[in-house]
Amino acid sequence: MGLLALNCFMPMLRGRKGNRGHSRSQNGSITASLATGNKSPCRNDDNSDGGEEVRYVGPDLPEEIWHHICSLVPMRDAARADCVSHVFLSSWGCHPNLTFTKETMCSKEILGKWALYSNDERYITEYNNAIDNILANHRGAGVKKFVLHFHDPSNTQSYHRLNIWLQIAITPVLEELILYMFSKRLKYKFPCSLLSDGNGNTIRHLCLCNCVLRPAVNLSLRCLAKLHLHDVRIGENELGRILSNSFALESLILRHCEDIILLAIPCELQRLVWLEVFECSRLKLIENKAPNIFFFDFTGDEIELSLGESLQLKTLRWSVGVSSIMLLTSLHPVCQTLRLSTYGLIVR
Repeated sequence: MGLLALNCFMPMLRGRKGNRGHSRSQNGSITASLATGNKSPCRNDDNSDGGEEVRYVGPDLPEEIWHHICSLVPMRDAARADCVSHVFLSSWGCHPNLTFTKETMCSKEILGKWALYSNDERYITEYNNAIDNILANHRGAGVKKFVLHFHDPSNTQSYHRLNIWLQIAITPVLEELILYMFSKRLKYKFPCSLLSDGNGNTIRHLCLCNCVLRPAVNLSLRCLAKLHLHDVRIGENELGRILSNSFALESLILRHCEDIILLAIPCELQRLVWLEVFECSRLKLIENKAPNIFFFDFTGDEIELSLGESLQLKTLRWSVGVSSIMLLTSLHPVCQTLRLSTYGLIVR
C-alpha cells in the first residue's frame, strides 16, 4: 500500500537530474534530511549548477491531502520522498506511523557490523542520536503508531532521553504503542502518568517488554483492545487496576511476568476472547469471570484454574512441566480442542 501510494504521486514531482540523493545517511540511518533538520542534504534549493530547479508541477493540493498521502507511505519511503521534494518536508514532520528498530533505521551493512561488534556502543549512540533528530523535527501531534526498540548505552542519561521521546509520541490520538527495552541496566519504569488525563483513551494496542509498570491511579485506556506484557514487573493489584477499566479488551498476553501470583479477570471484560499466559513463575491461581474467552493458552508450573462460565471456550492448550494441573471447572462441550503436555491431570 505504501509503495503503491508513493509510485502514484512521484510522477508529479520533478527534480534536478542526478540529484535524487539517497535514502540513508552515511552511518546507515533512515535519512540525513531527518537527522539534520529542515534542510535535506539530498535536496538542492538553488540553481547554481545550471540544472533544473526542484519544483512541483502537479495540482496545487491542500496541505491536508499531502499529509494524508504521506500517512499511507511507510516511514522509510516517506523519508525518501522528503529527499526529492519540498512538498513532503512539512508532511514528513507529522507522519503518523513512527517505527524505530534496527531494521528500519540502519542499512544492511550497519546491521551486519552491529551484529558482529555487539559490544561497540558507537552503533547504539548513532541509532539513538538519529531517533533524537527525527523526533526533534516531528510536530508530535498526529502520531497514531509508535514502535520503539530502545537500545541502552552505558550512561545514566539514556532513560531521561527515553522519557522525552515518549512524551512526544504519547498524545490523545495515539492508537498503538509498542516498546521493547534492550537494556543491560535496571528495568525501565514506564511513566504511567503519560497515559492519564485522556492521553491513553485512543490506544488500542499496548505492548511493553522488559520494564516496570506500576500504575498508581486508574489509567485512561477505554479503547484498549490488545494488552501484551513481556517480562514486565507488574503485580496483580496493578494489573487488576488496568483490567478493571479496559472494557474494550479483546486480547491479553502475559509472558514472564514474575510478580503476578493471582490473575483475576473481571466479568466486565465482555469482549475478551484471547488469553495467553506463558512462564509466569510465581503464578498460583487464574480466576476468570470473563464470559466470552474462546482461546486460552497456558505454559508454566502447577496452578489452580477457574474458568468460570466461559461457555465460548473452543481451544484450551496446556503445557506444564510438573506433576498436575487442577481445573476448578468442567470443560463445556463447546470446547473443540484440548491439548495437554503434562505428567498428570486432575479434573474436578
